[in-house]
Amino acid sequence: MVFQKDLDSTIKNRYSMINKNFQVEAKFMSHPFLEHHRIKGEIMINKTFYKYIYHPENVETKAISNFLWQKSCNVNGQFKAVNPNFKSNLTFFIQNIEFSSCKSYSSTLIDLLHRHKAFIYKKLRQWDINSPEKAIAFITGNTAQMEKDEIEKIKDIGIYHLLAISGTHIAIIIGIVFYMCNLFKCPLLFIKMILLFLLPVYCFYTNMSPSAIRAVSMSLIILIFPKYIMKNAMDVLGGLFIVLTLINPSLIYHIGFQFSFLITFFILFSSPLLTNVSPFKSLIYITLIAQLGSFIISAIHFHQIQWIGLISNLFFVPFYSFILFPLVIILTCFIHFPFKITMLSILYNNVVFIHDKFVENFEKINSFKWYIPVLNDLQITGICIILFVNLLLLVNKHFKMFIFALVILYIFSTVIPQSKDYQLTMLNVGQGDAFLFETQKHEVLLIDTGGQFNSKQTTPNHNISKYHILPTLKRHNIKKIDYVVITHPHIDHMGELEYLIQKQPIENIIINQKSFKPEELNHLRETSQKYNVKLLDFKNKPRFLMDKAHINLLDATILNSDNLNEQSIIILIQYRKYKILLMGDATMNNESILMQKYNLYNVDVLKVGHHGSKTSTSEALLQATKPKIALISVGNNNRYGLPNKLVINKLQSLGAKILQTHTDGEVSILFRDNILLQTHTD
Repeated sequence: MVFQKDLDSTIKNRYSMINKNFQVEAKFMSHPFLEHHRIKGEIMINKTFYKYIYHPENVETKAISNFLWQKSCNVNGQFKAVNPNFKSNLTFFIQNIEFSSCKSYSSTLIDLLHRHKAFIYKKLRQWDINSPEKAIAFITGNTAQMEKDEIEKIKDIGIYHLLAISGTHIAIIIGIVFYMCNLFKCPLLFIKMILLFLLPVYCFYTNMSPSAIRAVSMSLIILIFPKYIMKNAMDVLGGLFIVLTLINPSLIYHIGFQFSFLITFFILFSSPLLTNVSPFKSLIYITLIAQLGSFIISAIHFHQIQWIGLISNLFFVPFYSFILFPLVIILTCFIHFPFKITMLSILYNNVVFIHDKFVENFEKINSFKWYIPVLNDLQITGICIILFVNLLLLVNKHFKMFIFALVILYIFSTVIPQSKDYQLTMLNVGQGDAFLFETQKHEVLLIDTGGQFNSKQTTPNHNISKYHILPTLKRHNIKKIDYVVITHPHIDHMGELEYLIQKQPIENIIINQKSFKPEELNHLRETSQKYNVKLLDFKNKPRFLMDKAHINLLDATILNSDNLNEQSIIILIQYRKYKILLMGDATMNNESILMQKYNLYNVDVLKVGHHGSKTSTSEALLQATKPKIALISVGNNNRYGLPNKLVINKLQSLGAKILQTHTDGEVSILFRDNILLQTHTD
């Protein structure tokens, strides 16, 4: 009841803040850093930390970033959900800063810690440390300044958890403190007093990350009651879980918190297996146990199991524990000295170079992707039971039965939940188009990719792919796309194409070649050739089969038109008694040609042209097709005012059921004996 109430309150507060203008006082807590001419960092608004993004116009960004640090200013801006998951933190997009209001603020402990982190970052740069932002991530668990592609690589090979502050980090810090104090023959009580002060400060240093809270809390209890902990570790873990979630119920929804407690529980439960074994065997067991412990959380939240973590962690866990993290701690200590130790910086840079090379090599062998479809409550319960059975079999060393149980786990988590329906999905990509058609045999057609490119950006961020398209492909257990059709070369229809080509195996891309500029077409050809994708013109492949579905690429283009919307490929999908008509951004001029060339009538699903603009969806088209369901892919509060009210009124007068991404989120239509609608909101 407490958790549900907190969840309802969190969701309500979140949606009350998103995309609304705020004029507030903000404290610039972290030293701002520059990324593609944008200033990014952390601010505090009403005693809550948020990441912020600011793009000053016609102003020297470096001068602005130096000025803002340790200032409190009145700002205007909007909270936005970069990651649509309700559990993720909002980002504050600053539109304007009232520089005349800026003033220095009085320092608190948290301010001092942020200043110290900025000092460390500055010293790392002075010491010629390669990728100092990576060193900051190793120390604090904060990956905000790391390259996004680098983070994705680390996630892909299943070692991202090593960047989170865990019991291993705390144990290494405790070990270093004990070692240094023993050199000076300090009494045990004095060492414990140092740690009782140092560990909470370090927890603040990590911005009170949930995994750090768990690790530090457990370590403090062990320091105070060592004998009790040895006999009652499981009780302490459970008690700590209850206390922390009662103090802050929102923690229970934090993925890092869930990972931390569940994996720790699995390891403590498996303690009989870990006694009297060699260090290498212990490492294998702990890696396997951690994979079991993280399985259900990864399945629910990420729809993917990083199986390669079983292999990669055998190398990276000892590498981080005995080499990288201790070296970072030593480096952090020595950079406080007024002189530079060149050998130490060279050693660290070489160690990081080795780390990055191994990351690249593991990524190359990570070809098989284990995706988990959407699970219902019964399936989640069944998987949890099977996981616990697996754990029992492993602890009791019934290895043959354990392998058999793993096969059962794969079938129950991956094969059984897989959809067996033909379905069409309208992806929620904001002001753009992306539609996914799947057959019973898992053949896949992607129509457009969405795309967004802010004029203030120098490079696209591909958040649409990262937070909408790729997660949907994982939920649908799609490892390969058979066909991608780009209706026309507008950024909101193909902006994510190149990124998807790099991230997802694609067999064929079909375009209207006449609609592309020569340089755009050549670039797409080169990219397709590089990734072994066939690039086809739609006039050379006007129709094809996907299992029992007939895909027809209809040509109603106007060759001499300067309006790229009038170059749109129109797609008709026919499966059994069902017809699906996808209009791209085709205009009424295209619709007139379409009805003259093709005998279209009574379609079940209409993808409304041009996001519901009044330049499309003529009365004549609607009277001919009489759609039962109308799909409109449109961004929330878009500057074009779409969908147009006249178009909505026309659809309503026909009795069509209207579904829009900005109100309904992602929509899936399952074609069974009757049509079934499903919506998915992140």
